[in-house]
Amino acid sequence: MPTRAAFALIAVCVLRSHTFGTAARRPLVSAECTSETCYSAASRIQDFVDESASPCDDFYKFACGGWINRTSVPGSQSAWDQFLVLREQLLLNVRDLLCKGDEGDDVKPLRQARALYNMCLDTDALERRGVEPLLGLMAQLGLRPWPAARRQLGGTRFDWVRVVARAQRLLGLNLLFKFWVGQDVRNSSRNVMMIDQGSYSISLEYLMDRTRFHKEVEAYRRYIRDMVNAFEEASACAGGDQADGRGPRPKVSLGKSFAQDILRFGVQLSRIVRSREARRDSGPVFHEKKISEVEKLMEVKSQSENVQMDWARYLRGVFAGTDVVLDAGSDVILAMEPEYLQRLSALVARTPASTLERFLWWNVFVPLAPLTLSRFRQLAFQLGAELYGVTEDTPRWKTCSQTVNSHFGMAVSQLYVRKHFDDKCKTKALEMVEHIRNAFTDHVWELPWMDDQTKRTAVEKAHAMRTFIGYPDWLASAAELQRYYRRAEIVDGEFFESILKLAEISVETSLQEIRTTPNPDRWIMPATTVNAFYSPVMNSMTFPAGILQQPFYNLGLLSLNYGAIGSIMGHELTHGFDDQGRRFDKLGNMRQWWTETTLREYQARVRCFVKQYSGYGLPELKDNFFVNGITTQGENIADNGGMRQALWAYRTLQAHRSRGARSSLPGFAARYSPDQLFFLGFAHMWCGKYTLGALRSRLVEGVHSPNRYRVIGTLSNSVEFAEAWGCPPGSPMNPENKCVLW
Repeated sequence: MPTRAAFALIAVCVLRSHTFGTAARRPLVSAECTSETCYSAASRIQDFVDESASPCDDFYKFACGGWINRTSVPGSQSAWDQFLVLREQLLLNVRDLLCKGDEGDDVKPLRQARALYNMCLDTDALERRGVEPLLGLMAQLGLRPWPAARRQLGGTRFDWVRVVARAQRLLGLNLLFKFWVGQDVRNSSRNVMMIDQGSYSISLEYLMDRTRFHKEVEAYRRYIRDMVNAFEEASACAGGDQADGRGPRPKVSLGKSFAQDILRFGVQLSRIVRSREARRDSGPVFHEKKISEVEKLMEVKSQSENVQMDWARYLRGVFAGTDVVLDAGSDVILAMEPEYLQRLSALVARTPASTLERFLWWNVFVPLAPLTLSRFRQLAFQLGAELYGVTEDTPRWKTCSQTVNSHFGMAVSQLYVRKHFDDKCKTKALEMVEHIRNAFTDHVWELPWMDDQTKRTAVEKAHAMRTFIGYPDWLASAAELQRYYRRAEIVDGEFFESILKLAEISVETSLQEIRTTPNPDRWIMPATTVNAFYSPVMNSMTFPAGILQQPFYNLGLLSLNYGAIGSIMGHELTHGFDDQGRRFDKLGNMRQWWTETTLREYQARVRCFVKQYSGYGLPELKDNFFVNGITTQGENIADNGGMRQALWAYRTLQAHRSRGARSSLPGFAARYSPDQLFFLGFAHMWCGKYTLGALRSRLVEGVHSPNRYRVIGTLSNSVEFAEAWGCPPGSPMNPENKCVLW
């Protein structure tokens, strides 16, 4: 950060003449903010802006071009943007906290977190143990350690149901379909069992269009082949040739045929899933079924090498070792895709047992193998290099910091907020949320396309929305932290077993919740998270301490703060009223609370966004790649609504201030108006660079538009933006047709 003396040169540079804007958009006063925070913000703007670009032609290039020209994507990353910059700093802070030796007053969860971190770093110990832990796990699950060999059934059918149930119970892995216990979307005051179609280690979109994604599919084929071959070699060193009841190790490497089977079955799965576009367009549909009714869904009248689905037996396996006793007469399952379950049952019935076993084995093996030998981690890096263009492996300290944060996030958060978070930020952030909430509700009353009945309900929902800021209050209590982790266990000196133990306990805790009433005030993520979230079933917004920092927060001026973190706050609030969130009421129950007339008006405006964003292409990718306006519509609606709400809230605050109380950044008093700084604050959140592979992946699998279009798409819909920057009608950033919803 430049000193005030050093900043004099910057101030001279930024005061040169500029052609955009009019006198009406100039700052009302030139009083400068002289805090170090404002000097830092001014320096940031100077570094980010590219004034060779016109803000009315391409505001993303204007706002971010300087940063983009000076920045390279780190070799271990496939993308680099402001969120990732902050996450990098957070992981450095987490590492420092974990590397610190235990102190006498440290509670048990903190000691466990540091012990897990040190075990993770000890890769020599992982090499010595090799794949032996994996061999034992496969036996526990009912899988042969070497399913690359063709299966000799000898009259017995492959019991895939046991494998899927055990993988869910011990590891929390969803194989073939998703199963979890969560809040009932139709009655958020209770928890129920839920099932949905599965997600897999390779994007099924790649398999649906193998011509277009030939590079990705072939890279993944080689990855499967090499991983299986590496496992066979390692298992030979672990005494795998012995007749120990787990089956003989194959004499010839069959990695190639193994990969063919995995991809062939993946293609068949891609044909029975409901597409992301279809699920987004029509919304989730939940079918309440009793256990016996779900059983009937998967009945198949045919002979097969594989056992038929038995839901009663599956559920017994999943809930084994818990206190839960299911009642077939009263307990229900919410099925999101009953048709998928029917098609899956038919697919399993006609699939060779060896292929099905290989597929299940692979989907257990691939997330756990990197916890053992470096060879598996090297192959994963090579896959990332081929798909995403990474050139350096992720440092081990970073992987271990992420691992510990995922298992002991609240314990790490206690240390983190104590050292790196100012509680004053919590109070100020809550005030901002309330200002933005009020701006939203005031605006709802003025919307011409909503009738009064729907307006009243929307306002009620907005006011009922819970807000979680920074960290939970109980985090400061050592006793509460120990209670939170009272069941956490690690195995001294055994990293692999420790991860399994933590996973098993986490799954058990989740399953036990089926007999509890959901706590509407619970935190769903640790403070050490650089993100923000909206939960429709809780009707809550969460802004952890990790994101309440520069470059999103504490930027010196109201204009910059509201443009950045204020827009994020508005974004999360708007999620309660996007194409999915609008289906839930103020209590988090899925219910139609819109009148038909207003809903038709709403859907017409959503179609505008779908059409707008679907027209954004990525010519650098070739192959005619465009943003998927259907799958990204929720985030696009939230981006647009969030920015508008933050702007209204900011302007309302400014209107209540005297002109003399307004201030500008050092060196920028005659440069940018407060409104212009607001839009720069918004755009700077999304300045980023990506490899071509990362962009392709984001377009295919992501729910967010590329960062460039998060800026251009949102601001080109804003009349206020065009006025602030003097953009003539019909210019790229001021098109005649604008999509506006909230």
